[in-house]
Amino acid sequence: MLISMTGHGTANESFDWGTICIDMYSVNSRYKDVIVRCPKELSMLENLIREELTKHFERGKVTVNLYASFAPDLKIAKINGDVLASYFDELMAIHGRLKLLEEIQLELLLDLPGVLEQPETHIVSICDKIAEDVLSVLRQAISNWNEMRKLEGDHTASFVIKAIDDYERLILSIEREWNEAFDEELENFRRKIDLLLSGNAQDSGDTTYLQGVAVMADKWDIKEEIARSKSHIAKFRETLNSPSSEGKKLNFLLQEMLREINTIASKAGDAQIRWHVVEGKCVLEQIREQIQNVE
Repeated sequence: MLISMTGHGTANESFDWGTICIDMYSVNSRYKDVIVRCPKELSMLENLIREELTKHFERGKVTVNLYASFAPDLKIAKINGDVLASYFDELMAIHGRLKLLEEIQLELLLDLPGVLEQPETHIVSICDKIAEDVLSVLRQAISNWNEMRKLEGDHTASFVIKAIDDYERLILSIEREWNEAFDEELENFRRKIDLLLSGNAQDSGDTTYLQGVAVMADKWDIKEEIARSKSHIAKFRETLNSPSSEGKKLNFLLQEMLREINTIASKAGDAQIRWHVVEGKCVLEQIREQIQNVE
């Protein structure tokens, strides 16, 4: 199976303390990377979101945006009556000792430390409940995100399966062309050897010519490259059908397949084979572009 690294998922839900909306999207990347953006009131949940998300993918760059709208009672600063009363009692005692005539105005006491409890304090007090609800919404968003990634992965797999079939047909065509051209290529090779060993080369004792023959013998036949190409195609299909998405392994296999067909291009002199090589390299490049986006 294939799972795309790109996808989008969103989820939202309302609770007694407010409303949460999570919007997440991902793009391809060689590594696993998570970016979390939260309101400052919920910044303490960033690590929790990151830890949960990393369980659900292997590689890619994922960005999570969390939006929160809090209930009115959480947005209003609250007066701590006990602290205010303590301030008032102290001020009244001082007021009496100094025999002041002005009345103490309570609104002037609101700026004293501890009298007003800011909204952030109320949010922190129910942090565990908010964290539980945020994780619930996050899992819904992850589910939607994964569904989209699997759908894109299926589309990619359909394209890649057809492309690898096309590539296999090209390799088989190269094999047929080589089998037909083998005798002629062998005769050309023999003529090159005769030319290399002509004259007094055989009697000179100079091993340079023999080394040249050995190099030529290794470079003229493409049967090994064809056999390895077939093996790589079979392994590619096996990996493609594995129960997990193996984007990195498929990419490495493509590199090996490209290496083999490049070697064929450097060895084969037959015009038709070289044209099949060009087509094969184009197909491999198309597959590579798709696999780059696979987890």
